[in-house]
Amino acid sequence: MRAWMDRGMLRGRIHGRSLLVLVVVAALVSVAAVWQFGALRDEHDPDLAEADTPGGPQFTAAAETTSASAPASAPESPESSAASPSGDPTTSAAAATTSASAADAGPECTASLSLDTEWSSSISVAVSVANTGAEPIDGWEILLALDGMEVTAAWGLEHLEGDRYGDIMFNAVIAPGESVDPSFSADVEDGWVLPETVPCTPA
Repeated sequence: MRAWMDRGMLRGRIHGRSLLVLVVVAALVSVAAVWQFGALRDEHDPDLAEADTPGGPQFTAAAETTSASAPASAPESPESSAASPSGDPTTSAAAATTSASAADAGPECTASLSLDTEWSSSISVAVSVANTGAEPIDGWEILLALDGMEVTAAWGLEHLEGDRYGDIMFNAVIAPGESVDPSFSADVEDGWVLPETVPCTPA
């Protein structure tokens, strides 16, 4: 009886160990099958393999973040969208000022002096009054403020007051580019100097 029980226990142990071995073998076969299936799937469809890797979702998220952060188009600034002025205000203002100055200038004249005769204490001076403008002059005035000189007589000049001398009837009108030639005499002091020009003003 005891021998029969020992044989039964031995058989039970053998069956238990066999069952454990079968379970381990089945697990290994399953793992091998899964690995082989994954390898075949990666070989036939690489995109699925890349999608399964951890780097795939991170790369996609980074790309989406970059696309979202980049603006569709730069907004147009109000300064650039506004119409630019057609001309330079400074240049236009300068041109207008020049035109206005030329219009206001009107007739112009110059008065040149040249020594005609010199004596010990007096001189005779020729004057040339010229119209340098574009319009006729109808009357003019010169200023004979001469250091070391005192006008004593004049020809073709009318003494107005002080150092001011003006035209007389026959030489009042001067056409553009023309001139008239009055003269005067003056007493001089030591060291006198005759200027080349004196102020001239159209009437």
